[in-house]
Amino acid sequence: MIRKALAGEPLTMWHDGTPRRDLLNVEDAARAFVVAMEHIDALAGRHYVLGTGQAKSLGEVFQAIAAIVARQTGADPVPVVSVPPPPEADGTDFRSIDVDPSAFLAATGWRCEIPLVEALERTVAALLAESAAH
Repeated sequence: MIRKALAGEPLTMWHDGTPRRDLLNVEDAARAFVVAMEHIDALAGRHYVLGTGQAKSLGEVFQAIAAIVARQTGADPVPVVSVPPPPEADGTDFRSIDVDPSAFLAATGWRCEIPLVEALERTVAALLAESAAH
């Protein structure tokens, strides 16, 4: 969606924007793997889910992307619009995904450190720098 916004294209949703996602920055995910290796005995024999514990609606995420891209490029924000889903859309696309990382936190002390808006800001900046280099 960031690449679409950078290209000036509308951000399209196959729903009304209410489904939630818990989006975890890759740096936080990588740090979780390191922490897991440091606590392997405490974690053995179970599975753990990772996330921020703060799911956001996709409508909020897409609006944030449009605003961040506009702020960093000086362009007007691209529209966020609802469109009919394609035939291959899966039912899970319309469900919310909330993550409770408290078990992993209790076992390791790990928690997400990079808020969603900061992660989006960093990603937009990185993609702008990448396109400027080419």
